[in-house]
Amino acid sequence: MTTSQRKTNLQPLALNDDSLWSDDGDISTGIDLGGFIQYLAEAVLIVSPDGVIECANAKAALLLNCVGQPLIGRKWPEFLVNRCQQQYDGLVKMVAKRILSLQAGPTEMALRCADNAVKDIELSVSFLPDPEPRLVLVMRDLTHYKAECEQLRLQASTDVLTGLANRRGFDEQLQQQWQQCTAARRPLSVVIIDIDFFKQFNDRYGHIQGDACLRKVAGAIVQAMPVDGKMAARYGGEEFALILPNHNEINALQVARDVQQAVRLLQFTDAGLPASLSVSVSQGVATEINGQYRTSMALLCAADTALYRAKSDGRDCINTSS
Repeated sequence: MTTSQRKTNLQPLALNDDSLWSDDGDISTGIDLGGFIQYLAEAVLIVSPDGVIECANAKAALLLNCVGQPLIGRKWPEFLVNRCQQQYDGLVKMVAKRILSLQAGPTEMALRCADNAVKDIELSVSFLPDPEPRLVLVMRDLTHYKAECEQLRLQASTDVLTGLANRRGFDEQLQQQWQQCTAARRPLSVVIIDIDFFKQFNDRYGHIQGDACLRKVAGAIVQAMPVDGKMAARYGGEEFALILPNHNEINALQVARDVQQAVRLLQFTDAGLPASLSVSVSQGVATEINGQYRTSMALLCAADTALYRAKSDGRDCINTSS
């Protein structure tokens, strides 16, 4: 067939218009579908309605990590993780019944590659009814996209100076832990930590040394956190906060004492400051157990009130909400 004939036979069809598929039809495009998909930028599989792979382009083989082994003849659904099987079956049924005008997607799913690696993908399904019913699956790898999104999420919830979670990350984690612990009737403790006389430290030694002090205190807090501790955050300015799921008041007080001792041991001679210089922290502890507080904000306010009592008691001490 000449190039001019091939151009004549290729009709510009509306993607969502299934009226052009004749019931007795026999539309001949003069193009080999298997050859055509090799030129597409996306990973493409052509499968029978029962899921047998009849054709695949090179990008699909790469996506499925199936370059060195046969792909044709395998059952496509075998590549889907279990939780996506039912979702895919429903998608195929809807497309086959033309509920979605011969196409469905993109839909996010996960697949298990030939080497057992799991990848998140975006899947679009198209139904070709003539001359024999077949499905065209277009897949886009979301691995890098999701990694970038996770990196951005971490950056948005991390304090740049100390590397701890920031206020936004703290608020999100507190709400999540509140829901989990209260639903399971497990205790949840919050500790708010304030560096004593930090303004005087800044005024005397400068803001650069003040930033170095904040980083040292953050490191001491991380060192003192229990292995199963959930989060340490810079709450704002010279304040830090801890979220301690499954910690009752006694356990939370022990963590606060460990933090207090770790901060007392900090040295600043590496920054050229006097060996006699030391810093201390005041801390407020509050614990939710058996419905003591109605909301996570009430728990946080209780810890904040306890902190101010600790500061009023002379600083470098710990107070509880009870």
